[in-house]
Amino acid sequence: MQFKAAMFDFDGTITERGAYSPSKKMAFALCDLAKKIPIAFCTGRQLESFEKRGLTTLLQIIKPKDRESFLKNLFLFAENGAIGYAFDLKKNKFKPFHKVGWPNHFINKEKLKKILSDAIKEYGEVYENAHRIVIVMRTNLHDYEDRNIDDVYKLSDKIFAITVKILKKINKNYEKFVHAGNSGIGVLVCPANGDKDAAINCFAKFLREKRKIEFGKNAREILVMGDSPQTGGNDYYFLSGKYGTPFTVGYLNKKLKLLKPVLDENGKRLLNENGTFFMIKSLLED
Repeated sequence: MQFKAAMFDFDGTITERGAYSPSKKMAFALCDLAKKIPIAFCTGRQLESFEKRGLTTLLQIIKPKDRESFLKNLFLFAENGAIGYAFDLKKNKFKPFHKVGWPNHFINKEKLKKILSDAIKEYGEVYENAHRIVIVMRTNLHDYEDRNIDDVYKLSDKIFAITVKILKKINKNYEKFVHAGNSGIGVLVCPANGDKDAAINCFAKFLREKRKIEFGKNAREILVMGDSPQTGGNDYYFLSGKYGTPFTVGYLNKKLKLLKPVLDENGKRLLNENGTFFMIKSLLED
């Protein structure tokens, strides 16, 4: 299939496992890909965090002559897809074009934040005053540069288990209203209609209307890449196959029938940044 656009999870997909920012080779590959097709990052990070950890690094690496063409074809779906941004070249900043609201009929957002904050304090904290829509919880190791990433994952798993238990207590059918996702470095709760799968559909709709790019009903012409499609993982809905053509550079959830691993020329699985880089280079060679 010839892809007309691409969407990437950020942490563990664009970056190497445990790294905050992309490498030079990844930055150059993304720049080249954006010359060919529109690209979007779909991340649990809020706008400011992506700008600090992602965009700033990318623009420092990319050659000045290539920045405009890169930014013209760059999109961001922050807060797990709850807010979509396109880059405004005239104002030199991201401009939102899509936003969902919090489902207060399920539970008041501030009330849920307080419940979660009290329940997870042994393992982490609710990230306050940063995200506009979603609730994000980070581990107690989030500020440690020399942390062991496996220890972070263990804490994140504990926070996720507590979160799901609380949501089920509120309503056993909570997934009709909100989704909980475990990225490995933290946990978030987002509106069910503002998760990463909905972001793929939104991206396709935007490109149809604004760029006159045609997509099929399920937008299979969009390459979708992530690393956490396990049940409860932050990319479970993203890589479910509802929209786009999904590839994993992390866990391979065999229950997701359309999900494929990334394999090199010898049939060996490629993970994280290496897998994403390989796929991008393959697209550039088509």
